[in-house]
This record gives sequence, structure tokens and C-alpha cells, in this order.
Amino acid sequence: MNIKPSFKGIFLLLTTVVSSQIFAQSDELKKLSFKVGEWRLETTGLVVPGDPKMYQGVGYSNHYYINDSTALLDDHRFEWENGTIYRAITYRTFDPNSGRYLVVWAQAGTSNTLQIDGNWEGEIFVEKSTGKDGYGVWNDRLEVFDITENSHKAKLIRRYDSGYSLTILEYSATRIIR
Repeated sequence: MNIKPSFKGIFLLLTTVVSSQIFAQSDELKKLSFKVGEWRLETTGLVVPGDPKMYQGVGYSNHYYINDSTALLDDHRFEWENGTIYRAITYRTFDPNSGRYLVVWAQAGTSNTLQIDGNWEGEIFVEKSTGKDGYGVWNDRLEVFDITENSHKAKLIRRYDSGYSLTILEYSATRIIR
């Protein structure tokens, strides 16, 4: 018996496969929906590489769905006590093929960008990246924890291959608008 697939059958199969991937992505992305909305951030962190002083600051973050709700964009801004203003975006989506979150970070006014790997470790959302600077090769680990409907905390720790470790950023977020 020779069965030839019809165009309609192939179209339905492809539509089903693509739809299932989008729905799988949306279900996983919903796990990050706690971040959707506007937030006020109380921050502590390093402002300039090599400066040993941890500065206090206040930031704001607007986190919303984009790309037909298959990704989240976080547009954030911190103002540090020394007057330095930091602006960046973070783009988060879920790759159903790898089962991991893809995170891309880009700092405004610079060429600083990172591709970051994200994953849930129990109740903590973890983002990991690697890079190199004047001090050597490093691994960053951002943990988002103590997550409630109206608050969460985060801590970014950088570890160098030499074994040296430092906290780059910590913040407590309080929801302003859902």
C-alpha cells in the first residue's frame, strides 16, 4: 500500500508540533510570571570594576511579556548613591529542546552583553554565565529567591578561576504595579 501524505496532513502535523512547542514554552515561562509588573529595587553592589566599595542604590524594573508571550523583557534602571546610573535589559525565554531558559542581558550605552543559562533549582531561579575580565576568567551565579507575589530578592556572586569570590549585586524587590 502506497500512502502519500497530503499537503493538508503535513500542515496539520507541523501546526501541531509548533503549537505544542509554543505551549510548552508558555507553560515554562509562566513559572517566571511572578516577575511581571513594575518593581522598586533596593540595591547594594559594585558600580565600577575594581572599585572595592559596595554602593547603595534604588532601582526600578518593568517586566512584561513580548514576542507573543513567548518571552519576558525586564527593562531596569538603578541609581547608585555616587550618582552613577545603570540601565539594562534582560530578555528571558524558554527553549523546550534543551529544557533550559535562555537569558540575554545587555547594558545600555555599552557593548556589554551576556548570554546566560537559566534554570530552577527548587524554589530558587538561577542564572549562570561565564566571561573574562582584567582579573581572569569568571563564573557568575545570580540567584532569585524568597519569591512571593509582591516581593523577591536576588544576589549575584562572581567566582574567579583563582578561587576569589565577590558579591557583585544584591537587591530586594517590592512590587509597585502588577
